[in-house]
Amino acid sequence: MSKKPSHFWLDFFACFLIPAYTLLFAGSVRWFGTNFSVIAVTGPDHYRGFVWWGVLAGSYFFVMLSKLAFVLPRRGTRVGARLLTVCAVLSLAYAVAIPYLPEYFPKYAALHVLLAAGACVLLMLALLVILLALRRRDGARWNSSLQAWGLIVLACAILFFIPMMVSTALEVFFTVSTALLARRIWLRTEF
Repeated sequence: MSKKPSHFWLDFFACFLIPAYTLLFAGSVRWFGTNFSVIAVTGPDHYRGFVWWGVLAGSYFFVMLSKLAFVLPRRGTRVGARLLTVCAVLSLAYAVAIPYLPEYFPKYAALHVLLAAGACVLLMLALLVILLALRRRDGARWNSSLQAWGLIVLACAILFFIPMMVSTALEVFFTVSTALLARRIWLRTEF
């Protein structure tokens, strides 16, 4: 039995392209001593790589969470999930567009950090809204995905508190785990 074409592309992006590109961008530098924003400003090629990572991740989450929002039973929940998704992707886009240069532009650097953190929070809220709406329909089917969402939040908190900063390790874990969670949710919505 062959997979549907949409599953091929979903698996390609969530299981290969996003993790591979994220790991390649992170490189082998100190994963607890630096982060993507710092890596991005170390050279023009790094900044281009950061922009491409933002386009790849942002596009994937926009498409996946939008598709998930459309399967929700209530119109208000669909609108809420879409609004959170759009705000998350816009926050990511603006964070990527504003270079992190605290020595030269401290206010822009603070805005960059706020937008990047906001993108993650909004993305997780969109996933939570989607999961809670689906769980309302069939609790037993969605409990494990909701638990996975909680474990991602817990692991992100631990990865933040180890170095007391947003680190490359945290960014890699967040990107890969949320991409896989969105894939898992999509695959479970197909009845």
